[in-house]
Amino acid sequence: MWNERKEFVIMREKILTFIEKNSRIDLKELAIILGVDAGYGNFKTARTCFPTSVTKSMSEPTISKDYVEYNGAYYILGDGHKDFVADKHEDEDNYVLTLAAIAKELKARGLNTAKIHLAVGLPLKWFQTQREDFRRYMLQNRHLDYRYAGKRYVVDIDDCTVMPQCYAAIAENLKEFKGMNMVADIGNGTMNVMI
Repeated sequence: MWNERKEFVIMREKILTFIEKNSRIDLKELAIILGVDAGYGNFKTARTCFPTSVTKSMSEPTISKDYVEYNGAYYILGDGHKDFVADKHEDEDNYVLTLAAIAKELKARGLNTAKIHLAVGLPLKWFQTQREDFRRYMLQNRHLDYRYAGKRYVVDIDDCTVMPQCYAAIAENLKEFKGMNMVADIGNGTMNVMI
């Protein structure tokens, strides 16, 4: 079995190196680290949370204003939840919901243009086998020009870090952990346990 603690320490060091390296540049040039938690029930960012239901349409919605316009299609966000998909990198809805999450987070910050470093997670069970595919999936378009709720968003994705889900809950205090520890991430029909 893969040594989770060692992997987490390596990731933490990469993040600290990234922060140190970028602390020497003009803050206007620094990418915003934007975390997206892609749950089956809800997508979450630091300032937003919304259900994972999405419906594709080729025409602009007449009633809903909660939609993403991307690649000539309209993706209407709704009130339901996604069905379970084991390979998130093979699911178009996951990408569109990530675009919505980015736009919602930027809107909450009063921005519609940004350079971001995307931080996303995968369940521990699939982290080792899907990490690189999921990273490529998230970086499929490094320059994005799309609309959310009728407003234009221009986003450059500088990079993407894929971490095990649950990691964010312990990363800051990892050095203080002694002995056996357990973190449970309870989601909408799923549960990840990290020991």
